[in-house]
Parts: sequence; structure tokens; C-alpha cells
Amino acid sequence: MFKLSDFFNVKRDLAGAESAAAGTEAATESQSTEAAQQGATLLGGDQQQEQQQAAPEPFLKELPKDGDNEAWSALYAKLGRPESADGYELPVPEGQDGAFAKQTSSWMHELGLNKQQAQGLAEKWNAHQALQAEAQQAAVTKQAETDLTTIKQEWGAQFDENKAVMAKAVNTFAPPEFIEMLDKSGLINSPVIAKMFLKIGAAINEDKSVAAKSSPQGGETSLAQRLWPDMQ
Repeated sequence: MFKLSDFFNVKRDLAGAESAAAGTEAATESQSTEAAQQGATLLGGDQQQEQQQAAPEPFLKELPKDGDNEAWSALYAKLGRPESADGYELPVPEGQDGAFAKQTSSWMHELGLNKQQAQGLAEKWNAHQALQAEAQQAAVTKQAETDLTTIKQEWGAQFDENKAVMAKAVNTFAPPEFIEMLDKSGLINSPVIAKMFLKIGAAINEDKSVAAKSSPQGGETSLAQRLWPDMQ
């Protein structure tokens, strides 16, 4: 049989159960909070915060202002510029005395380049110059070949004879330095130069066994007068 007292007992039991559940939930939340705090401590949470607060100064906050040579110099030093231009140790191409490398080192130091940049730029420039020299030499060789073909076509069957006369004039009057200059400049086979020496050689061969031609004044006619009679 159901009794009123049983009803109150049931309500009391339910209230106790709810209170126990609430207590358990609160305890769980407390444990979770404590565990989170402990986890943060174990992971160095406090230490990370301290490190953030004591963060070092940035490498560069902003660029120096124009005209602030001292600030720019300090920045260049940070970026690896040597103390002096000699610190670049630029490569010098074979056959050069290093004067150009010394001058460019001074420019690079003034502009704030670091050693890696300076050496890289020097290597690029040397390679470019080498290619330019090769191209120039190829052009000189091609021009000499073209000029020789022109002379052969113009002189035709008399090429070998004229060449011998010209060679004698060259050997007589042209110093080695002049020949070297013609060779380097590509003018060694120039039709203009060839015709000039041919004319000189022909003048040398004239009347060797006879007395030199006399001028209107009765003196010996000079080689220059025979070559260029219009000149006074």
C-alpha cells in the first residue's frame, strides 16, 4: 500500500541524487581547469609569455633616411660589407694587372655591397667581357678574310706578283709594331693598306740599275715625291 511518507522519501532521494550529480559536475570542471593550467605549465606557457615579453629588437625597424651616411654605413656593415674595399678580394682575369678590380672594389664599398654580391658581380662582368672579346676577335678575323677575298678578286692573276711587291715594301718600311697593330685591328688585309704598300713597293723597284730620277731642280727625286707627286 502506498504511503504519504513514501512520497516524501522518494522526493528526498531524488533531491540527493541531483545534488550529488551537481557536485560531481563541479568537481569535474575544477579538475579540467586544474589540468589545463598544469598542461600550460608543462608546455611552457608561462615561459613563452615571458619570452614574448622579452623579445629581441628586430634586425631592421626601418631604412635610414636619405643623407644619413652614418646610419647607412651601419646598415651596410650588418648586411656584410667588409671594413675596407680590399676585403672583397675580387677575381682578376688572366693578363690584367688588377687596376680595374681595385677601382671597382672602391665603388662597390661606397655603394654598400657585401662580399658575396661584389664577387658575384665581378664574375658576371668578367664573363661578359670575355664573351665580348671573343665576339670582337671573331669580327676582326671575318673582316680580314673578307678584305683578302676583295683584294684577290681585284688583283686577279696579278695577286701573287703584287703580294710579293707589297711584302717587300712592308719589310722595308713597316716596323714590327705597325704590323702588329694592323693584325690586331683587322686591317692587315685592308685593300687601302695593301694598295698603299703596293705603290711603295713599285716605287722601290723603279729604275734600280739606273741613277735616281732627277727633280726639276736637278736633285734626286725622293721616294715621297715619286709616290705622291702632287705633294709639294
